[in-house]
Amino acid sequence: MRLAVAHADRLVREALRRALARSPLELAWSAGDSDTMEEFCRRDPPQLLLADLHLLGTRAARLPALLAAGIAVIAVSERDGAGDAYEALGYGALGLLEPPRLTESGELVGGPRALARIQRLASLVVPGPPPAAVARGGDVRPPLIALGASTGGPHALARVLATLPATLAAAVLIVQHIESGFTQGLAEWLGSQSPLPVSLAQRGERPQAGRVYVAGAGGHLVLLPSFQFGHQHGRPGELHVPSVDALFLSLAAHASPGAAALLTGMGSDGVAGLDEMRRRGWHTLAQDEASSVVWGMPRAAIASGAATQALDLAAIGPALVRHIDRGRQ
Repeated sequence: MRLAVAHADRLVREALRRALARSPLELAWSAGDSDTMEEFCRRDPPQLLLADLHLLGTRAARLPALLAAGIAVIAVSERDGAGDAYEALGYGALGLLEPPRLTESGELVGGPRALARIQRLASLVVPGPPPAAVARGGDVRPPLIALGASTGGPHALARVLATLPATLAAAVLIVQHIESGFTQGLAEWLGSQSPLPVSLAQRGERPQAGRVYVAGAGGHLVLLPSFQFGHQHGRPGELHVPSVDALFLSLAAHASPGAAALLTGMGSDGVAGLDEMRRRGWHTLAQDEASSVVWGMPRAAIASGAATQALDLAAIGPALVRHIDRGRQ
C-alpha cells in the first residue's frame, strides 16, 4: 500500500518515516504544509494519508475533498486534540493516531505502537480503484439503548444523542471504535452535544436511566448478570477493542429487551451481537446508506437480517425513544 505523510512538525514527519521503514508499507511522499499536501494529493494521490489534524483545517474542513478523491485518511493528533479530532472522525477519517516522537538524542519513541495502529487501520482500506425494568428484590434495572459505531461514528452518535429527551427513561450504552488515548475526550465531547450526561463506563457501575455510558479503552465493555458493567480483556491481534459485539452479546444475555442500533462504520463488528439481540426480543435498527459516512456495519446488519429496519440518522433517536416508551406503557 502506498501512503503519504503530511505534518507541520519536521520531527514528527521523520519519526513517522522511521516507524514506517520497519514495515512493507510504501511511503510515497511527505509534506509540511496544507498547500503542499493538497498539491501532492492531486499529482500523486496515495491510498492512505497520515495527516496532521491542524493541516486538515478548522473542523477538519479539508478532509471531505480528500475522501472524495478516494484517499483514506488517518488524523495525526496529540491526545489533547479535542473537538477537531472528533470532527475528523465524523467526516470519515479512519481513526486517530498519536504520533511517535524523537528524543533529543534521536531515539524513536512509540514507533512500534504507532506502526501497529497504522497497519490495523490500513487493513480497513479496500484495495482497488478509489471510490468516487424492575428485577427481583427491588433491584431497579432501567431499559437500555445500545449504539455501536466506527468510521464517522462520533458525529453520528452526537446527532442521535441530541435527539434524545433530557427525561429519557433508559440508559444509553455506546461502543465507538477509537484509539485508547481519545476515549475520555470523546465522552466529554459527546456530553457537550447531548442533553444527557455522558461519561466513560466504570467497572462495577450500574447503568442508570437518563445517562449515557461510553466504552473505555483497554478492553471490552460488557454487562454482567448482576446488571453491573464488566471489563473483558481483548485477545492478541483483535482488531476492535472495545468491540460492539462484546457489549451487544452481553446485553442479549443479561438484560431485558431494549433497543439497539448500528451506525456508520467499516466492517461487520456488532452484527452478530445485534442478531442475537433481535432473537431475544430487542428492537434492532441500522443507519441507512444515504446518511452513513461508510455503509459497512449497517449494511451487513440489514443484509443478515440482524437489523429489522434501516433509518436515516435523524430518525434513529426518535425511533429508539418510541420503542422504549411503548415498553413502559
